[in-house]
Amino acid sequence: MNESSHHSEPALLKRLAAGDVDAFQAIYDKYWNHVYGVALRLTKSPEQSRDLSQDIFVKLWTHREMAATINDIEKYLFTVSRNLVYDFLRREVFIESNRRFLQEYHGYEPPSPQDLAEIKSRHEMLEAAIQSLPPKQREVFRLHWIEGLTHEAVAQKLGISRVSSKTYIVRALAYLRERFSGTGRNF
Repeated sequence: MNESSHHSEPALLKRLAAGDVDAFQAIYDKYWNHVYGVALRLTKSPEQSRDLSQDIFVKLWTHREMAATINDIEKYLFTVSRNLVYDFLRREVFIESNRRFLQEYHGYEPPSPQDLAEIKSRHEMLEAAIQSLPPKQREVFRLHWIEGLTHEAVAQKLGISRVSSKTYIVRALAYLRERFSGTGRNF
């Protein structure tokens, strides 16, 4: 397996489905903050959010054989997080101070076709902008921002210094911000 497919989400999910602990750890490391953030936003309790987040990842591991059928791990984890936190709130924390929060939560509407088209358009524009970066900047950007590697890990993987990794990221971000500044879209 080549290095890029080794880290791709479909490959990670297949490895997870086969019981690969390293694949699970990679998913856990990449999505922990997102899952914890959803739980914290809904429960307003760091301790409870940690417990619920752990439960979510335990559930992912317990049902790992289904992982290969997941098309979008971020969306899957969001849905599992939302459902588990909702169950918790319904059982344990339905108090007046959470009423407004729960009303907002239940008021969520899925994106409209127009919203989805806008998201797709932004994604395509961003991908085109990333592709136009110089090769080394693009490689460092993808490893750091898309695969979530630290500057130290990027430096080690590419045989460059940590400072070079940071420099490539600063230049790439400056280029991307400049490229999007005239479009009325934020990066």
